[in-house]
Amino acid sequence: MEKMQYEDQLRLLERGEPGEILDLLLKLSQKRPHDLLFFNYYKEVPISSAAEVLYLFGDTLICRSNPTQTRALKASRYTIIRSPKLEHDVYASATYDAATDEIILSEFSYVELLPDRRNTLRVKIGGLFQVPVEAGTTTFTAKLKDLSLGGCALEVPEKALLGNFTYFHLNLSFTLQGQSTPQKLRVMARLLRFESDAQPCRCIMLFEHDRRSEDLIGRYIAQRQAEIIRELKD
Repeated sequence: MEKMQYEDQLRLLERGEPGEILDLLLKLSQKRPHDLLFFNYYKEVPISSAAEVLYLFGDTLICRSNPTQTRALKASRYTIIRSPKLEHDVYASATYDAATDEIILSEFSYVELLPDRRNTLRVKIGGLFQVPVEAGTTTFTAKLKDLSLGGCALEVPEKALLGNFTYFHLNLSFTLQGQSTPQKLRVMARLLRFESDAQPCRCIMLFEHDRRSEDLIGRYIAQRQAEIIRELKD
């Protein structure tokens, strides 16, 4: 099986043979109505829709879903299959045939979908979102990569810029719908961990909110989530 996507959120379970999983999925799909669902992340936003199983072809399962789920699945090249009747979620590699509008699933494995360590919805940030970071008396610019109400992922030019500090101030500027001027925000953040030491390095920060920062970031996340879902539907 190819390397899993979102490895920090999926744990492979060493149980079940691929053929057995395929037989079980086919059996569940033949019940009317069945409750098989596809689950994917698209730009960190969870997308889930009903799975329509068409037929078995060799060691692959041929399916369809709605256009929104199909676009999320095409971008991910995998999907998670869920049902209350499954003891564990099922991971499957996925390809899409545009000529037939069919989803081809293969390489089935049982997985455990781990809870997001931030326990809040996160969204991927598009474009170049630059954030001035205050480290003591020094300020440098990082790139905002994804955002949740609890914290964010930053891409920092060099790890050394963070020095030995644990706490930083991040200067964010959001353009919210219905407002003519950007909302500027200075929020304290604590360094949680490094996800990459390469240049540029990627680090995770946790916010130390006040009421205003929590409100503005929450509103921006909701706006960004709506943008991502519209992108899938368009």
